[in-house]
Amino acid sequence: MAAAPRSPEDRRAQILDVAVRLLQTVPFDDLSMDQVAAEAGVSSPLLFHYFKNKQGFRTAVLEASASELERRMTPDAALPLPGQLRAGVETFADAVIEHPTIYLAVMRMAGSGDERMRQIYRGMRRTFTHWIGTSLAEFGVPATPALEAAISGWQAFMEEIVLSWLDEPTMDRTEMIDLCERAFYHLLPAAGVDVGALETTR
Repeated sequence: MAAAPRSPEDRRAQILDVAVRLLQTVPFDDLSMDQVAAEAGVSSPLLFHYFKNKQGFRTAVLEASASELERRMTPDAALPLPGQLRAGVETFADAVIEHPTIYLAVMRMAGSGDERMRQIYRGMRRTFTHWIGTSLAEFGVPATPALEAAISGWQAFMEEIVLSWLDEPTMDRTEMIDLCERAFYHLLPAAGVDVGALETTR
């Protein structure tokens, strides 16, 4: 019995899955629609049917890739706060290390004024802000604009450390993770958080 034909949604998802998989070895700027079509076993004109143009295709690929990165960056909520923090730093670092072209492409397009990419990038950043704020609230730490700004600043610091480490790994991975983790605890007092109370849970 012949297999049922794929729905347009399934076919589009299959094409995006192929594109995201190719990005594991192909830089984002070098990924072509013809290459993805050949790998997916479809004609190149079909990609234009689903994505309208090259820019629509590139945006859809980055959206799918960023969604996967965001999913990977979400720590295990069952862990205590310190364990979540350590796991969060490690998952963020590993996601960027394993897929630097995707992360950098999202950053670059967000910075260029692409509103959709800006939303995606902010969404990735909000993943960290949300779970850290929620976890701190469980220890009686109130959410304040200063705390949110401190967490956002720490994220920017960690992002720069990981990306710089990729370009020039002057320390080993564990030292880099330790640096990002320590920076979080050193930054919290500036937002009025009693780190001593948190330290007892470590």
